Amino acid sequence: MKDPIRFSLMLPHFVDEAAKNPYHVTFRLARLADRYGYHMGTFGHHSFAPEIGDPSAPFVVLGAIAAQTDRLRLGTGVYLAALHHPVTLMEQAATLDQLSGGRAVLGIGLGWRAEEYEGFGIDYRSRASRLEESLTLMRTAWERGHHGHVGHHFSMREAPVHPACVQKPHMPILIGASAAPALDRAARLGDGWFALPQEALPQMQKQVATYRAACTTAGTQPYVCLMRNAWIADDVETVKDEWMGRMVDFHNIFSDARAVGESGDTVLARLLAGAEVSFEDYIKGRAIAGTPDMCAREIHNWHDAIQFDEISLIFGGSSDLARLERAITQFAEEVMPIFSEGPDPS
Repeated sequence: MKDPIRFSLMLPHFVDEAAKNPYHVTFRLARLADRYGYHMGTFGHHSFAPEIGDPSAPFVVLGAIAAQTDRLRLGTGVYLAALHHPVTLMEQAATLDQLSGGRAVLGIGLGWRAEEYEGFGIDYRSRASRLEESLTLMRTAWERGHHGHVGHHFSMREAPVHPACVQKPHMPILIGASAAPALDRAARLGDGWFALPQEALPQMQKQVATYRAACTTAGTQPYVCLMRNAWIADDVETVKDEWMGRMVDFHNIFSDARAVGESGDTVLARLLAGAEVSFEDYIKGRAIAGTPDMCAREIHNWHDAIQFDEISLIFGGSSDLARLERAITQFAEEVMPIFSEGPDPS
């Protein structure tokens, strides 16, 4: 028997500021994911960007979810670590690990919005070197159990690491990456790689090859968590109606038209140019969407092509609670069991 695929999700983040409990929808969906056996729930991280919808303080929200769940691993996917001091990040991540009883996962990345760095008074051009130094500082301190670092961006006197992680020496660190230098960073300094959702399968195959080669060079074990946009319903027309328009919005925010053009992804280039793109052309080798059979078939195709370890689904088809509950539940009931004994369709 092959290892089962781990199914995770990016938790929908909704804040109803008029409600007594503004996070009641987010909490309800997290409890649902926990009940239905999803492996991990994550939030992204952005500041000065309400249009994106990610929390600016994801560890606070995840800490609240930790008290309401039992099995669901809780992580950032991804946290923009170069915006903040690494010791602050260590303390927040370790506190989440304690609150959750050892269920924390730390996903980090660079981000792409210069205005976020400008907002914190940080030179955007320094983000890669800041992230490298942050990762080195954090991993070294967690492994030694005490701080002590003199670097270009950060310096720390000798001091004990507190609070300590439940997971030893620290929670898994997954690094979001797509460019070759970032994939090399994920191989050297991460425990795994968040494969970002913008690229289609041909581009992702190249990234996977680069990442695995970098792991071989670094002497590390590769771990691929594939992030994919997803939606499910009993019929294709419902998926089209509920979901396709939101994917146009997603790529207008998260996809760079110049990079897409250079990648040779003609379907996405047409979408970003405002041209009509069919549902069938869009999802092929790009998203996990359609009927349960269609979703399962696409997961098989992806696994055959890149041998991922975990897939994190982004259920971005609706802000309607009933539709989100339907999608999360139907996927768990009708797709996930197919892969409970490994990815082989037989």
